[in-house]
Amino acid sequence: MAVTTAGRPSLFSDADADAALERRCAEALAGERGAVYTPAPEARLLAAWALAELSARRGGPPLAASLRSLLSGTHSPALGRALDGARVLDFACGAGALLVAAAGLARPHRARLRLLGLDVAQLAVETTAARLRLLGAEAGLRRADAVQARWPEADLVLGNPPFLRHETLPAAQKARAAARSGLGRQADLSAHLAVLALRHAAVVGLVLPRALGSGRSAAPLWADAAARGGFTLRLRSGASGSFAASVDTELACWVAGAADRDPVEASAPLQALDDAELAWLAEGPGSAPAPRLHRVASRPAPPSAVPLSSLCQVRFGMKTGCNQFFHLLPLSGGRYRSALLGEVRLGEADVAPLLFSLREARAPERCAPTRVLFRPAGAPSRLALDYVRRGEAAGLDRRPTCAGRSPWWLTAPRRTAAPLLYPAKLGARAFAVLNQAGLIEDKKWHALFPVGVEPWVLSLVLSSTPVRLAIDEGARQLTGAQSIADVDCRVLAAAPVPSLGALAGIERALATLRPALAVAEVTTDLEAMLARPAQLALDLLVGAALGLDAGEVARRRQALLDRVAGRLHHGAAVRARVAAG
Repeated sequence: MAVTTAGRPSLFSDADADAALERRCAEALAGERGAVYTPAPEARLLAAWALAELSARRGGPPLAASLRSLLSGTHSPALGRALDGARVLDFACGAGALLVAAAGLARPHRARLRLLGLDVAQLAVETTAARLRLLGAEAGLRRADAVQARWPEADLVLGNPPFLRHETLPAAQKARAAARSGLGRQADLSAHLAVLALRHAAVVGLVLPRALGSGRSAAPLWADAAARGGFTLRLRSGASGSFAASVDTELACWVAGAADRDPVEASAPLQALDDAELAWLAEGPGSAPAPRLHRVASRPAPPSAVPLSSLCQVRFGMKTGCNQFFHLLPLSGGRYRSALLGEVRLGEADVAPLLFSLREARAPERCAPTRVLFRPAGAPSRLALDYVRRGEAAGLDRRPTCAGRSPWWLTAPRRTAAPLLYPAKLGARAFAVLNQAGLIEDKKWHALFPVGVEPWVLSLVLSSTPVRLAIDEGARQLTGAQSIADVDCRVLAAAPVPSLGALAGIERALATLRPALAVAEVTTDLEAMLARPAQLALDLLVGAALGLDAGEVARRRQALLDRVAGRLHHGAAVRARVAAG
């Protein structure tokens, strides 16, 4: 008998034929429209959990017992009766991994599932049908776009939605998706499809990009899910993600009327977990520990904290719509270089100083900008109008990212430079920048406008470890292969900071630390950064203002070190898996 990943026997009498079918489909379509195919171990795990939840809802054994029976293949008449006739739908079936897993898991229990599938690619539909025939199962499959099509009725929805960012969606498709899901047009395709899935069945198992967890555009998804049920499974690997996808993912199962369970993180790749470890997931928090799995409980907010939004306005950084046109490299004598149109001459009032790269900020009060922003102040000069005409000849005025402005070349005309900036993407380096030079921020930064508090005070507070950790915990790793994370505007606005009264009480002490912290270079060596005496003093001072004792501050400093190291390790592991094929 053929053997698959993790040493489990193949479901198929002709495992070679099945592997060839799956490989052909994956090679032909992988990456198209955001498709990343689900490996068999992850598909088996997600399908087993979702089927166990469905069994419990339909009068079968409880979750833990059902999961053990499904994973072991030991015949359970009660489980079989509960699952028999259940309608299982995959709305983006790809090569059929999730439907194949569900059929194989149900077979030892003599449960005949009604398998249903949709996919935009005909090859995917044909591959799934052929693989299920090899397994002796039939399915109702058809070619359809899940965003537009009517979904067949289902008791259980399984899916690995395409990981497409909203910027890559054609305008018409974006409008259709938003109209169908109710989310905004800034939501990614996976968010639109997740909303539709959660509305369609009482049990839903999904492969989800972790970026959905903190994106503002996906907030209605989570609010709706919480109002009607809870996620009983949210599982990822800290070693290599749930698999080597182009985004950092987790396996999630939502159940109507259920309460949320704590997310679980594995220290090993998910395909390396054994059945005993998978069964542990269904046990309660009081069960014996599983060394390679740990529950990730939410860290309580500091007792004396208020949200950052109560002390300042937080805005997204400026988006130009075409950096190659708007971001210019200064030469000399009024000459600038555009990456798109080459050398250009402009008047002094036609450009504004720009903080572009995170590395251009060397310290909280020391920046070394290298570019300027094409942004005429007042009436544009003749030279600026000439440059605009060159941009129009290149078709920039017709780009969707520019065409919505009037005039298309004027970015945020009433917006002034923000007193304080904070990275929209963070890694080992993350600190607030006091914008004394009046730099315009790129979209890599968030713009902060303090109210009732001096910007320099808030700059130091945001650079303290207890506050930075809270922001880091709300961030999401951008892709599986990258070691940076994205800070959504609403995550930053919710960051816990001391109240105005507490800040007034520590302002004098902060002023004594400011000279040492203001110009000290920020590096990627986080451990060395945290070891600096002024940084330790800042952390203790802000921690005390938040109501944290010295021991808790120390624990939070270590937690930040662990998070940054884990993200670096995770990115390296995924890159290695991708390189290995």
